[in-house]
Amino acid sequence: MSLPARSTEPFTPTATDARLAGRAAMYWVSEYSLITVTGAGGSAYVQLQVCPSGARYRSVIENLSPRAARDLRKGYIANFHHPVLYAKALRLAAVRLSELLPVSPITRSVLLAAPAVAATADIAENVVNLWMHEDTRRITDATATTSSVLAAVKWTGTIGPLLYLSRGFLPLWFGAVRDRVPGWLRTP
Repeated sequence: MSLPARSTEPFTPTATDARLAGRAAMYWVSEYSLITVTGAGGSAYVQLQVCPSGARYRSVIENLSPRAARDLRKGYIANFHHPVLYAKALRLAAVRLSELLPVSPITRSVLLAAPAVAATADIAENVVNLWMHEDTRRITDATATTSSVLAAVKWTGTIGPLLYLSRGFLPLWFGAVRDRVPGWLRTP
């Protein structure tokens, strides 16, 4: 996927941009809420994102305080809506970027598909983790690997498109600000 070309047209916000801003705001509120709900379990959540073995996974879970274990479980349960929010925001951003800049059909398809795949993996990861947390005997190398693979798909499917979209949007947004600020130095 090549990087998006730069536009020479001035950026003019539309209703789609307003919807995109709303979805992005909902995402950040949800992210803050998840961090708050996960509370004492946050450290374990990070450690379990890509866990190399069932023994390591089990060790993290078994060394949690009762409060941290409860918070981690609440965090997984609260995280079922969050993937839908980020997938919708990223997909709308892909649509809007392709309206503003030339984006190849293949790139556009990837930008639309990746967040949906990532959200599906995220939800599946939550199910797997909750299932393992219900009974630590279910934690094996295979189940820990399943959780780790789902986490890797989730992160790849969100961070990759986010970086690509940022590379397209940031110059547009900064240019729009520059064009509206009197006295801003402009290069010919």
